[in-house]
Amino acid sequence: MLPLSTRWRAQAYFLGLAAVNTLHGLLPFVLRPALYRACGFRIARSATLQGGVRFFHVGRLTVGEGSIVNRGVYLDNRGGLAIGAQVSIAHDCRLYSLGHDIHDGQFTDKPQPVRIDDYCVLFAGAMVMPGVHLGAGAVVMAGAVVTKDVAPGRIVGGNPARDLGERRGVPAYRLSRRYWFAH
Repeated sequence: MLPLSTRWRAQAYFLGLAAVNTLHGLLPFVLRPALYRACGFRIARSATLQGGVRFFHVGRLTVGEGSIVNRGVYLDNRGGLAIGAQVSIAHDCRLYSLGHDIHDGQFTDKPQPVRIDDYCVLFAGAMVMPGVHLGAGAVVMAGAVVTKDVAPGRIVGGNPARDLGERRGVPAYRLSRRYWFAH
């Protein structure tokens, strides 16, 4: 068992993280950048993280220009999470960057960074597991569980996710959905 002082520090950390998650949902968009800076996040000014997004750590999170992260999304940034520009992440997606080594008798943490390149689309309820890289323009269908890297411009779906084909056209759009009271 951990020493009492270590357990108290951990409790204080998780209390602070709960406060960050609560504040994020309550603050208007104009004040959120100050919270992001205080947490060590690198969030582009034109990116939108709606209320109800859940952070798992302070730091280790980058979100690029114009990207949209809808409510109910889990951003497990404990192992590092990099989201590119113009990425659309629908509600209730789960992005995990830390798991456990099930073959280790101590069940140790196993962090693996997740990278989502520009113009990717994740539809509602999609799950991305630790260590996955989504190439530019990749699409993850609703409810898919992505356990392996996805090549640029590919569409995946299912559990576990499998290749469904190529995304036609070259994405060139600019996402912009900064509504003051969108939570």
